[in-house]
Amino acid sequence: MKVTTAFACCLFLSVSAAAAGDSGDEEMTPQEYQQMLQQAAGSYTQAQAHTWDARLKVVSGSVMVKSVDSEAWTPVTGEVPLEGEDSVKTGSDGVAELYLDDKGAVSIGRNSELEMSSLAKDDAVLSLKFGSLVAKIKHFLSDKLKMQVRTPAAVCAIRGTEFAVEYSLLGKDTSVAVFDEGRVAVTQTGDSSGAAQEYVLDKNNEISFNPSQKRFHAIALSLMARHRGELGLMRTRLAALKGWRPLSPAKRMELRNLALKRRIVRRQIRRSRAAKASSGAAAGAGTGASGAAARAAKRAAARKALAKRRAERRQQAAQQEPQDEEPQAEHATDARP
Repeated sequence: MKVTTAFACCLFLSVSAAAAGDSGDEEMTPQEYQQMLQQAAGSYTQAQAHTWDARLKVVSGSVMVKSVDSEAWTPVTGEVPLEGEDSVKTGSDGVAELYLDDKGAVSIGRNSELEMSSLAKDDAVLSLKFGSLVAKIKHFLSDKLKMQVRTPAAVCAIRGTEFAVEYSLLGKDTSVAVFDEGRVAVTQTGDSSGAAQEYVLDKNNEISFNPSQKRFHAIALSLMARHRGELGLMRTRLAALKGWRPLSPAKRMELRNLALKRRIVRRQIRRSRAAKASSGAAAGAGTGASGAAARAAKRAAARKALAKRRAERRQQAAQQEPQDEEPQAEHATDARP
């Protein structure tokens, strides 16, 4: 796999720092530097080759992701690269799809939680906490490619390509089905007797059990046949993944930041604003009494000033009335014979 320009820049910085730390005052020759760069690129290529390039695509509704370094669920949209131990949860209206390179397509049903316990190609583990999944996987029939789907009550070793798994929190029931291709080996867990038995499901068979059952057996595909519609969609999705290209570390980090960390930052900003508003309200409540008293005193002073002005006007009016009567009296005296 060709190393991208962004990743090459990261390698340049890390290798340069390592060379400076290891060689002391000695300068590294161009040949030695080139060799270290190739070794670092080879390490990345080897790690990428042994790990699934897992990506989540939100189809509809409420879908959330929780990374291993976080305790909070983050709502996501679009496409999100996933890492080992990431978890995906769907709401009552949520549907999502998980792609494993161009080799697998998994539909995650409504009201489900799925953890990427391991994304190593030789020992991949998907842990279904509750809900359902339907998968179409290519060629899991070799020692190099192995996968398990685990529920709280069972371990399902995937030895074929088309299957569905359900787990109900209410009844603690586990149901597993194989469709038109492949096989799945189902082992019940949590049996205190230690005599857990493996049941191998062939195509077009299903099996269901709960912790209270000591014996169970496979039957022809019946109740789990309702997932055939999702399986048909996963077949179409897998056929469309032929042009799959692995993401560079820089691109994966960028997409994860856009989907997860930016939303976390926005949530922190909202919380900070809410905290400031709350503290401001508390401070306002503390000074509310003094503010009201000041406003009342101001209104009282205004009323007092208004009353004083009115009294002055009345006094002025009373002084002007006798002056108006004196000329009238003089005119009356002049008029007498």
